[in-house]
Amino acid sequence: MKFRVYLRVIFVTHFRAVPGFGLVTKEVSFMMVEIKRLLAVALTTLACVSMWGCSSVWDESEEDISRTRLVGYSGDSLVVYIEEKKIETCLAKPLGDDCSTREKGTRIVVGNFYTEENVWKSDKIKDKNVINVYDLVDDSTVIEFDKSKSRFYKWALGRGSEDLGYFEWDGCSTIEKVGSIRPWGNGKWRLVGSTEDCGYAIVDVEKKKITGYEKLDEFAEGCSDLWDHEGVKYCVGAVKKDSVMSYYERYLAGAMIRNDKGLGDTLWNNQIEGVGLNSYHAVEFKNSFVCYLGNYYKVDYETVKFVYDH
Repeated sequence: MKFRVYLRVIFVTHFRAVPGFGLVTKEVSFMMVEIKRLLAVALTTLACVSMWGCSSVWDESEEDISRTRLVGYSGDSLVVYIEEKKIETCLAKPLGDDCSTREKGTRIVVGNFYTEENVWKSDKIKDKNVINVYDLVDDSTVIEFDKSKSRFYKWALGRGSEDLGYFEWDGCSTIEKVGSIRPWGNGKWRLVGSTEDCGYAIVDVEKKKITGYEKLDEFAEGCSDLWDHEGVKYCVGAVKKDSVMSYYERYLAGAMIRNDKGLGDTLWNNQIEGVGLNSYHAVEFKNSFVCYLGNYYKVDYETVKFVYDH
C-alpha cells in the first residue's frame, strides 16, 4: 500500500500593504501546521502497515500446548495415557509477544486405539502437572506412585481412585530411578529401575512395604522389562549377535522374550520389514502389547513368542 501526501502551496505574489503581508504570514503558518499533521499521520500509518499489518498490537491469543504420556494398552483396542493440560496465552506487543503458561491439571484418559475417540477421562488428579509414575498392572487398573511421598494410588478405569497410603521402604533404595510398575504376582508389584547400589524393589501391597535388593535376580539379567502373567514370570530385552553382513553392519540386533520356565524366543531385525539390521533398541512391555522398533506385538503365552499385531 502506498501513501501520497499532497501539499497545497499558496503563493501570494502581490502585496498591497503591511496588512496584506500579515495575511500572507498567517496563511503560510497555517500551511506549516497542516503539513506537520499530515506527515505525522502518514508516518504512523506506514509504521502500522510495515510492522503489524494494521491489526491491533494488543491482540491476545490462546493455544493448547497440552502433552500426553503413554501408560499402556488395555485389551485389543484401548490405549491409556496421561494428559497434562497446559494453555499458553500470548499478548502481541510491538517488540515481541509476551507469553505465559497456565497448568490446568493432570488426568488419566482412556481412548480407542483405532477410532481415536475418548472412552473415559478421570477427574483432575492435581491442579498442577505432576511427575509421578503411572502404570497398568492389569487391563482395568492404573497404579500411580508419588516418589516424593512414597505413596501409591489405585485407579479403577471407568470408576475412580483409592489412596493406598504411605509405603515404608526397607533395604536399598531405587526410588529416584523408578520408571515402571509391573505386576509380580501374589499381591506384589515390581518397581523397574536401578541404581549403582540397588538393583530393584518389590512392593508388598498388603503389608504396605517396599523392599529394595542390591543385586538383580538371575532371571532379570539382560532384561529391559519384566512382569508376571498368571503366576509365570516373563522378561524381554534387546539382544545382538555377530553377523557381518556388510562393512557397516557388523552384527544383527533383535528382541528376546523368555519366561522363568526356560522357554523363550528371539525376533531378529532381519525378520522385521523396514528396520536397520543392527538397530539396537529397548523392548517395552505395555500390558497388552510389547513395543519394539515402532511395532506392536502380542505375546503368545503358550509358545512364548512375539505375534505381530500392528
